[in-house]
Amino acid sequence: MAFDYGSIDLGLKNPFKAEGAVNAVRGGLQTIAGLVLLISAAGTVKENAGSGWILMAFGLLLLGGGIRVLAGGIYATLRYFVGRNHPTSLAENRSKSESSTAQEESAYVAYTAKQLEEMLIGRKNATFTEPQGFLARLLHTFVPKLLFMPYPIRNFAQRLFGAWISTVVGLIAYGLVAFVSLAGFAGTAGELLFPVYSILLMVYLLLVWRRAGKPINRKAERNIESLGGSALTKTIGLALIVPVIAGLVASWILVKSRISPEQLDIFTAEIPALNPGLYIFSVLLLGAASAALVFALMRKRLSATTPVAEVSELRENWQESVHPNEIFINLDNLVMANRRYKEVPNRVYRELDPQLREQTDGKGGFRGEMIQEVQPKVKPLDLGEGFKKVRLATLISGNVLSAIAVLFTLMLAYKAVDIYSFVAAPETGSLKQILNSELIFPLLGLGMGALHLLLVGFLLKSFGQLLSNAAHIYFAEIQFESLLVYFKCEGTFTESKISTGTGIHDSTRSENTLVRSSITPWVVVSRIVSTTFASTGMQNLEHPRHILEMHRDDRELQSIKTDVVNFLKDRESIATITSARDLGNASQLHQLNQQTRAMPASQSLEQDSEHAGYLRREEEIRLENQDK
Repeated sequence: MAFDYGSIDLGLKNPFKAEGAVNAVRGGLQTIAGLVLLISAAGTVKENAGSGWILMAFGLLLLGGGIRVLAGGIYATLRYFVGRNHPTSLAENRSKSESSTAQEESAYVAYTAKQLEEMLIGRKNATFTEPQGFLARLLHTFVPKLLFMPYPIRNFAQRLFGAWISTVVGLIAYGLVAFVSLAGFAGTAGELLFPVYSILLMVYLLLVWRRAGKPINRKAERNIESLGGSALTKTIGLALIVPVIAGLVASWILVKSRISPEQLDIFTAEIPALNPGLYIFSVLLLGAASAALVFALMRKRLSATTPVAEVSELRENWQESVHPNEIFINLDNLVMANRRYKEVPNRVYRELDPQLREQTDGKGGFRGEMIQEVQPKVKPLDLGEGFKKVRLATLISGNVLSAIAVLFTLMLAYKAVDIYSFVAAPETGSLKQILNSELIFPLLGLGMGALHLLLVGFLLKSFGQLLSNAAHIYFAEIQFESLLVYFKCEGTFTESKISTGTGIHDSTRSENTLVRSSITPWVVVSRIVSTTFASTGMQNLEHPRHILEMHRDDRELQSIKTDVVNFLKDRESIATITSARDLGNASQLHQLNQQTRAMPASQSLEQDSEHAGYLRREEEIRLENQDK
């Protein structure tokens, strides 16, 4: 949405200052590491071009990533631009004053006007969707209140739970592989291939936790990700089948190549050990620590949710002398407009379009409905000092792990230079000569050292990203409180004429058409608590806003009723003169009429008596004729 400036502040502050500062420190350290490599490359490239280009490649990689993190951290600490149109509306905003904004935010709204009507009338919350998949249902069974969390928190919890389930299943599959291989089901080569399965398990766990630490994208903020058990069945099945197939294939290769298992053992003994068990243990240790921090944050957030779905409702019948259109005009232009927050126009999700169905003899019916939301105001999400400390610890831990991963990348760059120098040294000969001689073992030692640095850096970066993203979710959540009003009015009306000032001596007359309406209003009011997840940049609040709580608000409902009823009772049905000049003119006309028909009072009384006697005689004659 475009930034709409207003002099009245909505009270929404930048939630990312602390996170931006920590990220900026890490980005600065990574930038310095990149500059160190580039300076070192500049001094090395003249003596050894290959080593210089290797250091330059690693330096550019670290420098680019460091500048990106540094700029993002600084950017997050700058002024947070919030316009008069923020946050995103619940549904498409049909307010005429916000037509351009509504078109820009239409891609981010979470509901439709029909859904909001169903939620209010049906006392239900469509935000809380059913978990999809076996594992998702299992997690929600263990943590029932997770159902009432915002989508990013639910999705991140499901990812973390899925990573642990995948880890446990991987370990079970590894045990099955060990049984199949070591028990002889995979042939003579099964036992020789067992270390390979350990390496595969290590790589599998690293990839699982790397995937779990991915940032929550915008699509995941609008729905719940599926978490099924089909992948687990596939993993267990492959754990039983792959060792048998791999063992048979390896045995066939050994027979064809005429290499005995003893020769293969002698060769592998000279290769430096990768020690995959240490990496598996590290994954389990870091995974447990990360899960503990995330669970502490989630537990605090779960304790603050009250998933009520209640509304205040008014259903009555009023008999009033008012035109039906006046009811809707008063409700829209006065009653609802008086409830604006800081003079921001209300969000109109269903326009008030009164429909009058006129019939014969001045009779007919009418109906109209509307849905409006008062401008949301920020609701502080205070989860206590303990929550803030755990959130900060999670953020710092993630950035520390990422910074250590940068250090291992720096070491990997120099290890790559050592490998290049060993291969390019004149005394070692060509690469083919190295592979066919005893020099292959020192080369394998250097390569294994580089692989260790790469794996450690990958491991630390994966868990650093996981913790940083977990902290970011809890920094980004912003809650709002607003009033959501649904109004529907139906009824009938009939027209009649009323005349005043028709006396024989009246000089001024008023004729009015009186509309008598039978009004049946249905008003539903709910004080809602909604949440959105902010970000930095131009689209800082262009995210779906979901309703988490719906509370009764009897006081506001009574206030709306009082305003409408007072308007109806204060209506004037007879037109009169309100101008002082018109009153003076009417008075002059009245005096003129009195003068033109003026006569002595005694004469007037005598004429009235004669007229009365004449009428009595006429009545007596009529009665006598009837008797005859």
